Amino acid sequence: MMMKPSEKVKALGFKSLQEFCELSGESIRTMQNWNEAYPRRFELILKGLAFERLSGQLNSAFEGIVQEGKKGE
Repeated sequence: MMMKPSEKVKALGFKSLQEFCELSGESIRTMQNWNEAYPRRFELILKGLAFERLSGQLNSAFEGIVQEGKKGE
């Protein structure tokens, strides 16, 4: 059985389909339709937003490490 869009986004760490849609700039209905009609498009947007979030977290963590290193100099 195929996963619902809400299950897919939650599996990648989003709180809800609503949160995912707000970040994408598309409506819930549009994303549900794309999941059905254009699954690759939906998947690419999902992966892109997940990567964007992860990249931001890594950048924040790295900046914290750099700041800690400067304090110890």
